[in-house]
Amino acid sequence: MRQNALEWVALAVSSAAITLVALLLVLEGIGATSPADPTLTLRTDEGRAIGLGWSVPGTLSNAGSEAAEGVVVEAIATVSGTEETSEVEVMFLPGRSSVEVEFGFSAQPAGEIQARLVGYRVP
Repeated sequence: MRQNALEWVALAVSSAAITLVALLLVLEGIGATSPADPTLTLRTDEGRAIGLGWSVPGTLSNAGSEAAEGVVVEAIATVSGTEETSEVEVMFLPGRSSVEVEFGFSAQPAGEIQARLVGYRVP
C-alpha cells in the first residue's frame, strides 16, 4: 500500500517526539541528585489583617532534586510584648518546587519575624 507525504511527515514528527521524550527521561535518570533543601522566605511587607488577627505570607521552596514529606516550618514574632509562634506543615514538597504558605498571629507583629525549619521526612 502506497503512503502519501502527509503520513510520512506525521510518522517523522511522531518518531522525533518519542525519541526526544525518551532522551530527556534517560538524561534525568542519570543526572546528579541532591538531597531535599527546604527554605522559607517570608514576605512581611505583604502582611495583612484578617478576621482572626494578622497573616504573613511566605514561600516554602525545595532547592534540592529530592522530595521532602511533612515539612514543618515555624515563624516566631513578638506581638503585644509576647512571643508568638505560628507553625505550618506542608505534606509533600517535590524537588525543585515551591508552595505559598501563610503564618497567622493574633495581631500585627512588632519587629522582625524569625523563621526556622522544624523538620521533614525523606520519602
